[in-house]
Amino acid sequence: MRVYTVYFTDSDPTMPRSLLLLLIMLLLLSNAAEASPDQSQEIHKLSEQLKRLEPEQPKDMADPPFDQPPFPTKMKAPLDIIRSGGKLPYTTLIDKPEWQRPVYKAYWHSSVSAGRWSYVPLRLHFAMHRLFTAPTAALSNYYDFVHDVGLDEELANVQTQPQNADRDRFLGQYIVIAMQAKIEEVLTGGNQVIVVARPQRSGFQAFTVNRMDMKLDDPSEAVLFQLVTQKGDEIDYSF
Repeated sequence: MRVYTVYFTDSDPTMPRSLLLLLIMLLLLSNAAEASPDQSQEIHKLSEQLKRLEPEQPKDMADPPFDQPPFPTKMKAPLDIIRSGGKLPYTTLIDKPEWQRPVYKAYWHSSVSAGRWSYVPLRLHFAMHRLFTAPTAALSNYYDFVHDVGLDEELANVQTQPQNADRDRFLGQYIVIAMQAKIEEVLTGGNQVIVVARPQRSGFQAFTVNRMDMKLDDPSEAVLFQLVTQKGDEIDYSF
């Protein structure tokens, strides 16, 4: 690789500084063109990792950085459902009150699994929330879900699917994860599921519920899950 020395002087004040910068860039590109095969491979590897980390162009993005279902047509205040909604049966999978939420997991790195969970807007989305939900029947989606929420090890050997269930109940199963909250009850009202909880500094709980047990207004619409206080104030929501 060639080495160039560029001297900046004030002897020619007519030379624009932008021209000097352009000259430096041309010299660097010349060096890159002469890189060894190993260097070229490393440059390509880093370039691909960068693509997995951020959007190709700078842009503002809303949360979530992906499409989500529309809110239910008939919306009720959480407090109304707390007062008159029905109890929703749920099965607790894990309750770890001392669990500390990690700021980073090794498998979020862009070099792991082709950067499957490393995209920064997604990482920020999951960091912003406390309530997470996902259907459990689609194994590939569920695999991404447990890694995105940072609970792959905790949920690795946990049975989430209903046993000896018919097709509708098998497909209707959801996993619900509440972080930094102590769940007190789970209620159903229309296309809303209300998870009543007390905010905490630590801990997470994981449980399952089923669409077949919900009192849906419209089965064709998505179910909105809401994490709320005992007074009905919303802490977070998820589809």
